[in-house]
Amino acid sequence: MRRLRSGSPTVGHAFTTLADGQSISWQIVDQQLVRDESGEPFLDLLAERDYAEAEGELPDHELEHALEVRREDGLPADAAAAFAKAAAEGLDVELVALDPGEEPDWPESVRYVDSLIFEQIEDDLFEQCGVDVDHDPRETWLTTVNERLRSDLQAFRNDVEGDHDEIEEWDFRGGRIFASVGTYEDEFDPNSGHGWMCRLTDSGALGVAGFERVRKYELEVESSD
Repeated sequence: MRRLRSGSPTVGHAFTTLADGQSISWQIVDQQLVRDESGEPFLDLLAERDYAEAEGELPDHELEHALEVRREDGLPADAAAAFAKAAAEGLDVELVALDPGEEPDWPESVRYVDSLIFEQIEDDLFEQCGVDVDHDPRETWLTTVNERLRSDLQAFRNDVEGDHDEIEEWDFRGGRIFASVGTYEDEFDPNSGHGWMCRLTDSGALGVAGFERVRKYELEVESSD
């Protein structure tokens, strides 16, 4: 984990992954700070299989229990297929939702982006928005973030109101769910729909527009080892 947020997993956290279309249960048993090949720090979490599924006690707060949700709440088949595909390819899924009958307040979101101040922006969001924190003058950082988020917001709006080339949309419980799928690297890509959604959600811009973050997950496939 390279980014920590409220609700991020830690020791004792239970989660599920998909294997052959079935949910299997894990629990985090250890964590330590390590560094990658470039020296950047990240939190390394060690999880062990706890076989809770054998007792019918899968964690009920994880998106990976999509099969159960589909049975209870009618999750669209194409949504379940998208989750399974993301799991199979080791990709991240970002989800936001609109309540029944609600429409996005785009102007309010634009006003929010334009009013952002330096202290509201998390360190990782600067880098996601294209700031070179080691070389760019600090006084230019906020302008870079504002410009990227305005561009992201317009691209996101065009896509969800258009052909959905980057962002998928499903009807769910009378409302609407919007999803992007991508890699960690896509979070920094100005042309990636997954990047748009991650940056707009992390900054709070989509929340101001009326979108509620469902949750972001890394769907991992159990190693063949």
